[in-house]
Amino acid sequence: MPETIRVLIADDHERFRRGLRMVLEAEDGMEVVAEAANGAEAVARVEEQAPDVVLMDVRMPTMNGIEATRAIRSAFPSTRIIMLTVSDEEDDLFDAVKAGANGYLLKEVSIEEVADAVRAVVQGHSLISPSMAAKLITEFGSLARRAQVAEVEGNPSLSPTELEVLKRVATGMANEEIAAELSVSTAAVRNHVANILVKLQLRSRIEAAIVAMEGRLLDS
Repeated sequence: MPETIRVLIADDHERFRRGLRMVLEAEDGMEVVAEAANGAEAVARVEEQAPDVVLMDVRMPTMNGIEATRAIRSAFPSTRIIMLTVSDEEDDLFDAVKAGANGYLLKEVSIEEVADAVRAVVQGHSLISPSMAAKLITEFGSLARRAQVAEVEGNPSLSPTELEVLKRVATGMANEEIAAELSVSTAAVRNHVANILVKLQLRSRIEAAIVAMEGRLLDS
């Protein structure tokens, strides 16, 4: 956890950005370093400010939040991105996950909960609004990942330790919790997670959790 979490707010509604900024800057250890009114501005502001977390709307002019997320994750992979949107469309959720978002929250959450969400993703958690999580788990198997999922169970490319880490990622455990349970360092867990994502060609912990659940690793 950095001493001060640097946040960028990307939303095309100025009043919403202003209200969110006021709430976040009232929190200890949190600073809003920039705002953006569309996806293109968000990408540019990330390049200028290197924030720890981006709060990203999905539906924005010029470049939407999904496209901006994909661009940011490609150029700045350490930046965490939380989609904060009114869209409860399954396609938007799936596209956000594939683009590399670390969380997907509907704007129905209280604005005060957003600060907790920012801290959570910095600590390694992946967050999805409950109603969207149900859709993700039940519908994601229809996407083009079935062949990959079938190979995960007993996948020789993953070491036994990586498989244990993957199981725990799928239950929502943070790196520190996984480290304590497996009696290894947090740095070692971070490395294992990074290796898992590379080996399975995944972009986020959310995708890793889905692969583990679809591959029935949690039953083994």
